[in-house]
Amino acid sequence: MAHETSGPPKLSVAAVTIAALTAVAFWSLKPVFISIIGDRGDFAEVYVVAGAISVVTSVVGALVLRRRTIAVLRGGRQALSGAGSAALSGLFLALWYYGFYRALYGAPKVDATIIAFTWPLIAVIAMRIFSPATAAKLKWNEWLMVLASFVGAAAIGVSNAGAGQADGSSGEIVWAFVAAIGSGLYLPFAINATRSFDRLVDSRPIATFYAISVANATALAAVLLALWVSGQTLRFYAFDAQVLLVCALIGIGTYLVAEITWTWAFQEYKSLTLSSLPYFSPAVSVVLLYLLFDEPVRPIAIVGLVLILFSNLTLHARHRSMNALSLSLVATVYVALAAQVLPRDVLSSVPEMAAAITGLFAILAGFTLSQVAGRRTQELDARATVVRRLIATDDSREKDAADALLQDLIELEYDSSAEGKESRALAIKHRLAEARTPNHESALDAFNAWLAIHLDRLSLGERAALWLTGLGSIVFVLLLRGTLPLGNAGAILFAGGAFLAMFAIRDYDRNNIHGFTNQIWRLEQGFREIGKKYYLPSELLEAGEFTPSQVRDGIRTRDAEGRIRLVESLPPGRGFNAFYLGTASLVILAIVLMPTAFSDEIGTGTAAAPRPGEVQAAPETEHATVTIADPGWSGASVTAEILRDVLGEADVTVEIETMDHVDAVAGMGAEEPPVQVHPDLWLQNQGVAVREWVTSGKIHLSEHSYTGSQGIYVLDAGGSEELLRTTDDLFDPEVAALFDTDGDGAGEMWIGPRGWASTVNLDAWLEEGGHESIEGETYSATIFKARLDQEASAGRPLLFYGYEPDGIHERFALRRLGPIPWEHEQGAENVEVHVAWAAALERMSPPAARILRDVELTDQDVSGFIAAVEHDGREPEAVAEQWLAENEDRVADWGRPTG
Repeated sequence: MAHETSGPPKLSVAAVTIAALTAVAFWSLKPVFISIIGDRGDFAEVYVVAGAISVVTSVVGALVLRRRTIAVLRGGRQALSGAGSAALSGLFLALWYYGFYRALYGAPKVDATIIAFTWPLIAVIAMRIFSPATAAKLKWNEWLMVLASFVGAAAIGVSNAGAGQADGSSGEIVWAFVAAIGSGLYLPFAINATRSFDRLVDSRPIATFYAISVANATALAAVLLALWVSGQTLRFYAFDAQVLLVCALIGIGTYLVAEITWTWAFQEYKSLTLSSLPYFSPAVSVVLLYLLFDEPVRPIAIVGLVLILFSNLTLHARHRSMNALSLSLVATVYVALAAQVLPRDVLSSVPEMAAAITGLFAILAGFTLSQVAGRRTQELDARATVVRRLIATDDSREKDAADALLQDLIELEYDSSAEGKESRALAIKHRLAEARTPNHESALDAFNAWLAIHLDRLSLGERAALWLTGLGSIVFVLLLRGTLPLGNAGAILFAGGAFLAMFAIRDYDRNNIHGFTNQIWRLEQGFREIGKKYYLPSELLEAGEFTPSQVRDGIRTRDAEGRIRLVESLPPGRGFNAFYLGTASLVILAIVLMPTAFSDEIGTGTAAAPRPGEVQAAPETEHATVTIADPGWSGASVTAEILRDVLGEADVTVEIETMDHVDAVAGMGAEEPPVQVHPDLWLQNQGVAVREWVTSGKIHLSEHSYTGSQGIYVLDAGGSEELLRTTDDLFDPEVAALFDTDGDGAGEMWIGPRGWASTVNLDAWLEEGGHESIEGETYSATIFKARLDQEASAGRPLLFYGYEPDGIHERFALRRLGPIPWEHEQGAENVEVHVAWAAALERMSPPAARILRDVELTDQDVSGFIAAVEHDGREPEAVAEQWLAENEDRVADWGRPTG
């Protein structure tokens, strides 16, 4: 008989756990790394540099492992198979990295992180298709969990897309879905590659190193090819030592170390708890983004996160979803989700019908439970008789024949199919009928009596009546719930209890091991009397239905070839159970307490419960927190700090939240705005919807403004001053050639960052017929200013969108070429720049609204802010503090009553 044990790990559990946590830390920190880099590099540049560092590191690693590298190179078909699978995985890996980085740069980081982490669910499906040998067939309830998670991710995406369509953003959140699909499809091919390389190097971590290295090289090549075909230029102007260090951490830590240490840790210590840790990386990412960078976390994101996490954990340990408690938790999650979209009180006129159906369900459930419990008692008594009679058929000292019969009895009891039960029952009957002794005949009679009770299951009609009344009562209670949170919670609790009753009866009916409170003695029954270790079917053992404490001195089972093997220990599962059940509770709690977020008005991006005719209550105003947006440019950042200090002196609680300008303006226009103040709104640059909000009073403006100017500017060099006089000259091929840096025959012009109204209009202008000689480039202002510095030092001309006040005009000799060709009466050469706030602030904090109405800053003030931050390298907080100290008299008049 073969022995098998998970035994103690080769290294300490602490060391292995640290290795696993290191991997999870790198995965969790990826969005944080991107936030640290900020706008000094765009998604393409960051990926290419990190990928190149990873590939170089892999080459060095392959040289260090030269003997095994040579073995792989000489591996023939096995090596080619591994390389082919790794290359295919690399193509999908390119989608994962490129899509994830692009989503992180172009969409809310929290939302992108959560959506991208639906990849394990996609991988579950992909594994069935591309690597069926390593994947199990999904059950119906598992398909439902996959579907629910995708619906949650789609809800996050739709809420982003709804806002994006109104404000001109390009729906970059779609790339998070592309990333999830890429990573999910990458996994099966990577596993196939690792298995092939493992046969050559006899080490799973090293095989993973080769598979990941080939995949990373392929992904880098694929992305570079795509960038070349699309004509996208890589711009490293703002890359500094810190950016390169962070890219190295991404390339080496995330792309290589995380994958390899995780594989090594899992190989050293196979633990369900340990292997579930990666599923918490998106949660850690969200927490870090919120704590370190004040990234907003919307209600829909929280609901989606816990739902995806719960589904991932359940699918990771699929057997956990098959007992009554777990199935009830899963079903209750769906009820909680339904409670967010179903209308309330629609059946208020017929509560008697709901009460009748609920009462009928209670009667049926009680009757069925009583019936099943009685049948269980009869079956246990009959089984004890069968065990005694089976042992009596074997007179030998070893009792091997009795042992075999008891094993067959256990296999019959836990066979899930009717055909399997019938086949095993016939086999036992034939063995007992072979000998015509009184003991065999007595055992056969006892077996037949027990089998009749064992097969006496609930009828189809009984099951249908139970489920129809149970589900019907749940639906009726949901539709009858009131508007108070207590009613919502009560409906969900009732659903959980009803599901628990139905699934508990299902456990009894199917002879599930969880249907009996303590049946370890039942499995030992008979084996103890004959001095044998007890026996468990391999499917039950592998499904994790038993805990390590129940194994005791070892348990026997059969391998795939039918040979008996002894399992002496199992990995502990309590840690995973705590994770799993805790996550299930979080899912339900999050859904109950936080409404599902959809846009109630195009462009607002706010969270609102999508129930027909329902309006959310206004927030409490006594201790309301005023949120000031920081859209990211230096003048606005300093102004936001000034406003925080001034409002704080008036006992107003204030927080500054860094966010995209588009999101900030859209938020102020919402019915219940998540952000109330914009410190630097360029009025004429805003879209039609925003200007209508100002006209209608939905957004208020300070009474004073400073004047900003904008247009197309040029850094002259190489004769541009003589050749380029007006914007019409730009489309002369000779002039355009002055600004052609990539040799494609078209000059380049920086038209602004993504999302600015000026960027959209300049892009549309350059797309017009006859303007092909100039192409627009879109990237961050930080990258542009770094490039401007380099071009000025090198004596090369540069064409770009610019505005004043801005510190670059004091550092460089820049010439204004002409105005921006605005469309739809949007924009102006000279722009009024106001402090803007949502109308809701008037009731949230009247003192804050009075102060903001009187705020007055000049062009010189803002120019000084920009120069101090961008040229002198000072922090906005310090600049604001100094300005306030120097302008106390001016600030004292803000909010002072008149008359």
